[in-house]
Order: sequence, then structure tokens, then C-alpha cells
Amino acid sequence: MAERPGWKYVPSVVSLMVVALLAANYFSPFADLDFTWQVRTGEDVLRTGELRTPDHLSFTIAGKRVPDFEWLYEVALALVWNAFGYGGLKLLRTLCVFVPLLLVGWRLRRAGVRWRGVALALLVAVMVLAPSWNLRPLYCTTVGLLLVSGWLHDHCAGRRNLPLWLPLVMLLWANLHPGVIVGQALLVGAIGWEWLNRWVRFNAPLDAAACRRLTWVGGLGLAATFLSPDPIERMLYPFRPELHHPVMRGFTEMRPLYSFLTQPPYTAGLVYVAAILTAWTLLRRFRQYRLWEIVLLLGLGVLGNAAFRGVQDWLLVMLVLAVPHLVRMLRDSAPAPMLRLDRSWKRLLHAPAFRFQWYWPAAAFAALAVVSVTPPLSRAVPVQNHPDWPVAAVDWMEAHGVEGRVFAGPNDGAYLTWRLPGRVRCYADTRGFFFPPTILEDCQYLPQLSPDWPDRLRRVESYGADYFLLKTTGPHGVLWRAIEPHVSEPLYRDGGVVLLRTEQVADGLAAYEHDQIALKP
Repeated sequence: MAERPGWKYVPSVVSLMVVALLAANYFSPFADLDFTWQVRTGEDVLRTGELRTPDHLSFTIAGKRVPDFEWLYEVALALVWNAFGYGGLKLLRTLCVFVPLLLVGWRLRRAGVRWRGVALALLVAVMVLAPSWNLRPLYCTTVGLLLVSGWLHDHCAGRRNLPLWLPLVMLLWANLHPGVIVGQALLVGAIGWEWLNRWVRFNAPLDAAACRRLTWVGGLGLAATFLSPDPIERMLYPFRPELHHPVMRGFTEMRPLYSFLTQPPYTAGLVYVAAILTAWTLLRRFRQYRLWEIVLLLGLGVLGNAAFRGVQDWLLVMLVLAVPHLVRMLRDSAPAPMLRLDRSWKRLLHAPAFRFQWYWPAAAFAALAVVSVTPPLSRAVPVQNHPDWPVAAVDWMEAHGVEGRVFAGPNDGAYLTWRLPGRVRCYADTRGFFFPPTILEDCQYLPQLSPDWPDRLRRVESYGADYFLLKTTGPHGVLWRAIEPHVSEPLYRDGGVVLLRTEQVADGLAAYEHDQIALKP
């Protein structure tokens, strides 16, 4: 029976799910506070004209030039924040999240993968990556990798010449995120291999004209990455020993992928399933891959396993490169049960109730965009604060004119300097890569009252801390619970945090230590 025309425009289940995903991403609070110091740094760049500004947010590395290579991203955030407030930042986060997914879908369709295969690949990506969606510059590296690897693949496959957009993309990438070093290695590897392949003929070799275009367009792209602040320092920065210090594992994004296998929502294992299927395609169609694609997959696999922050690049590039090979393999020799499953999946996605209608998500995004760029509305969007942020405490500090140096955990430190710029400096914030490991360890272990707490307290005092903003519950509330009986009047206290003068903390710990000695037999 033919479908009645009027029902074509009723939103399907799939369309409603995509709209719900857009809304959930937009209206959820920011998962971390990296955007705060990025906005403030961008404002500094706009005010001073310096692309790398000295630190002015902390009192532990104040005045030092930090290894920050994201000035263009930070300027963009500052402009969006000053023009549109939280609504603009939420719209930007939505773009950061969905543009890579759209690129994956576009690349798969151009590779001949049918819609049901694209839908399944995107579903896997969403299930794995949705819990970590946030406003982060690393999405610039994901987009850069998908574009550049796709252009190189098309050029080497003889589908399209390498576009002259590549140098511009590499220039932007170099000033948006230091992950451009992966793009640099990709270009060098592709150019070198394709010339070598003309001799060894591992793959179908490019003709001389295609190799020359690859060399001069790719070479221009590589040269463009050096039109950025301190490109040599940026290239060497990942090899600095402090980045591999154990304290870095305290940041969720720096934990290895396997550590998430037993944690909700239990989708990290899908990455390894994708890796196994990719390895299967490599074994079966090894010479249909360009060697630089294989090296790219291996390199991203190492980075993705070592730290969760690399999983997005690894998974999406795996999907783009391996799914077309997997589809061809299954078309040639799929077992009967898999063919039946494929037909069932096809029938489901072509049914009126599940058919994708692009105009409903487009309309939802357009509505969000209008709200986000209309200042009276964009500055009043709901869900601006995360429940874990010390909002009430900072409201009190602002109302009572509190100024000075505050010891707090990295997240609370970032929030303090976000809300009270120029009035408060923090001991450390979420710029974990910028601080000496000992500073980060102090933020981690002093609130837990680790055995070496006296040395850590002395170090905090030596930096001139005026206040302590401490958690009152959980593992980071141990310090407060130890000194609570000895502190008569905190400056501020609620169910989550307490604000104390440094003298109150020192005196409370001295009394606590005296009590502990008295308890010993």
C-alpha cells in the first residue's frame, strides 16, 4: 500500500531520537570547566595582541608562559561568550559534537556504504562518545583528521585530486589545537610512502602527476602548520616527562581506555569490537589499504588505548577507513544469518516509523541557533551551572568582597577564576598539563589528608595561600572532617564546600595532629 502523503511529514522515531540527542547535548550542563580558562585566555589575546600570554589565573605559575597552542580556539570562545553568553557556548558545543559525526556519515556515503551501514556506524559512535561530549578544542583535531585523511584517501584512490583547501585547513588546525602534529605526521607519511610505493608497488601506485600534486599540495599544507606560535616547541611538547607523571591519571580523560570497560554506560568495549573488525579487514584486504592508513590506525590505537581523550579520533577514523572494506567483504561472502539480519535492519530503517527525515533535526538545530544568537535569550538559557560547581560559595565570596589566593581542587579553582576574574587566583585549575606535577598532587592528596600532608601544607603556605575552599563530603572531604571539630566559625559552609582562612586550616591540622599523638599508646 502506498504511503499517504500527509504522513511523510510526521516525525519518525529516528527523527525524534536525533532531535532528542540534539536537545540533550544542548541543554545539559558543561561536564568540565576547561572553557572557563579558555575564554579568559582568549580575552587576554584580544586585549594584548600576544598569541601566547603569561599565566594570570593562578598564584603558583603566575607570570610564566604556559605551553598553550590553542590561541585561535580561545579567541573564538571569547568572542562567542562576550556576544552571546552561555547560549553561544552551548551552540558551539553542539557543533563540535555533531560536525565530526556528519563528516563520518558523509565519508561513508562517498565510499559507497548504504544508509543502514552509515546508521549503524553512527550509532556505535554515539553510544561510545556521548558520555564524554563537551566543549573541547580536541574536536578540531578530530575534524582535521577526518578531512585530511579523507582527502588523501580519495587522491590515492584516484577519485579526486587533493584539494587546495588542504593548506588552509592545516593552517587553521595548527592555530586551533596542538593535535596538528598528528596531521603533520600523516602528510609526511603519505607523501613519503606514495613515492616509495612507485618503486615497491605494494599498492596500486600513483602516476607521476598525482605524486607531484600530493607533494606540492601536501607540502604547502605542512608548511602552513609552521605559521603558528612556536611550532617546534609544540612538536616536542608531547615528549616532556611531566606529561607522563602518574598524577595525570587523576584527570578522567587521561585514564586508559580499558579502565572504562567496567564503568557505566559499559560501551567502551564497543571500541575494541570495532578494532577487532578493523583488524579482520586488515588481514583480509591488507593491500587494499594504503600503508600510511595502516600506520595511522596503529598510531591512533596506541594513543586511544593510553588515554581516553584519544578514543574519539581512533574510533571515528576506524569507522571511516574500515567500514567500507567490511561492507565489501560481507557482500562477497556473508553467511546466511548475517544476510537475514541485514535485510531486517534494512526493512526497519525503511519503514515509515523509522525513516530518517533530515528536516526535523535541521529545524530543531535552527531553532536552537536562533535562541543562541539572540542575546536576551542566549544569556538566559536554562541549565547553565553543573551541580558539582561551588556556585553558592562563590556567590557568597562575590557578595562579601573576598579577594586573594585560594587553594582548591582544579575544578573549583577554574570556577573561582571564572566567576571572580582579577579578584581571585587559584592554586591550580583544569589546565593540568601546565602545572608542575607536585602542584597537582597537592590538590589531589592534601584534601585526602595523605600521610605526607605536613609537607604539602607547608608548600601551599609557601605560595602564600590566603584561603582554602575544601570539599565537605567524599574522599576529598577528609581534611575538612578531620579539622571540623577544631574550627569554630568557617567563613562559609554549605552541603558541598567550606571556605576557611589558611590560618584556620593550619591551626585545625595542628590540633588534629595533637589529638592523633594523644591517641597513640
